[in-house]
Parts: sequence; structure tokens; C-alpha cells
Amino acid sequence: MTLLEVAPLVGGALYVSNLALGAGLQLRLWHLHRAKWVHHALYFLVCVGTALAAYALYSSGRRWWALIPTGACLALLPRARGGSGRHMALTLVGVLAYVVALV
Repeated sequence: MTLLEVAPLVGGALYVSNLALGAGLQLRLWHLHRAKWVHHALYFLVCVGTALAAYALYSSGRRWWALIPTGACLALLPRARGGSGRHMALTLVGVLAYVVALV
């Protein structure tokens, strides 16, 4: 398998892992205390992974356009306070669009 074949799955896995980390923090399953940068660093990797996934899907003639809502949600997330309903809604819409792109 080439990088372009794996990129959409890796990008989706990064997105889901950051979603799980954020949900665990919100539900107080674990605490990062001063290491909240981990969540933010993973967010950066999700953004890069999503861009690479869109390119890979475009290159293979698949549904790259389905990642447009994911990109928009990722762009809006920093403006939504962590743990707020808006933050959670943006995250869920973004992951649903990712699923549509990968199916």
C-alpha cells in the first residue's frame, strides 16, 4: 500500500483519537492538567491528516469533497470553547463528514 492509499484511514484515525481524548477529558475519565498541549498538538495533526486525506481521495477520484465540512469544522473549532455544545457539535459534524468520505 502506498501513502496515498493509507492517508484517508490515518487521517480518520487521528480525528477519532482526538475526539476520544476530548470526550474523555470532558467526561473527566482522565486529566491532562498541564499537558493540555497534547490535545492541541493532536488537533494540529488532525488538520494535517485531513488535508492529506483530501488530497489522497482527490488523487484516487474518490469523494474528497465530502471532507469540505470536516475542514470547515476544524477551522471553526478554535473559536468554540472546549467542552461547549458548539465545540462538541462541530466535532461530531466533522467526524460524520469523514465517515461519508471514507465509505
